[in-house]
Amino acid sequence: MLLFIHGMWGRAEFWRLFINYFDNKGFKCRALDLKEGMDLRKVSFADYVGKVKKIARKEDILIGHSMGGLIVQKIAEEKEIKGGVAICSAPPKGIKFPKKFLFFSLKYFPKTIAKKPFKPDFFISRKFFMNCLEEEEARIEYEKLEKDSAIVGYELAMNKIAVDEKKVKCPLLFIATKDDTTSPPLIVKKMAEKYNVDYKIYGGCHWIFKNWRTIADGIQDFILSLY
Repeated sequence: MLLFIHGMWGRAEFWRLFINYFDNKGFKCRALDLKEGMDLRKVSFADYVGKVKKIARKEDILIGHSMGGLIVQKIAEEKEIKGGVAICSAPPKGIKFPKKFLFFSLKYFPKTIAKKPFKPDFFISRKFFMNCLEEEEARIEYEKLEKDSAIVGYELAMNKIAVDEKKVKCPLLFIATKDDTTSPPLIVKKMAEKYNVDYKIYGGCHWIFKNWRTIADGIQDFILSLY
């Protein structure tokens, strides 16, 4: 099965086009909703990992975007899976987000202290996630974002999530997009080097659902190489 894992502030529904694509190729697919049933004032990154870990099986291939990409790395460390794809992934400990992204994230630290779920404002979302979209399109997509855990946001921004690459035994693929200002290609390249695996660069930005088809084609090539 292909298990799709959304990013911070994301939803399972974001994977609809990817799932339709892989369904038509004969793959069984499932998109997980990480926030469903969770208390967003208390949930941590480890809770999201635990939710995926309960579902993932050794024959599954995990595909994650942004935070979901880091969850893929963590599951690969902790559990046997067939393979993993990390798209525009949040970085593990030792590889940091760009300083500019962290600077703009500072405004949400009061919410972190209060453990108050939040979603970033449109300005930040457009600047760092949707910079390849026209403003009208970006506003439509922005409205689909959902509040998420301030605790998880802090863990990601402060680079708290360690992954021991020596424990990762399955094949991994890292995907970057050329104009991503959150997880730019250089950062994705460093992640691929951590695991001594390949990475691919496609057009687009952090909002991969704009240029989803070429990314899906690349993922399919990787999946077929596992069989």
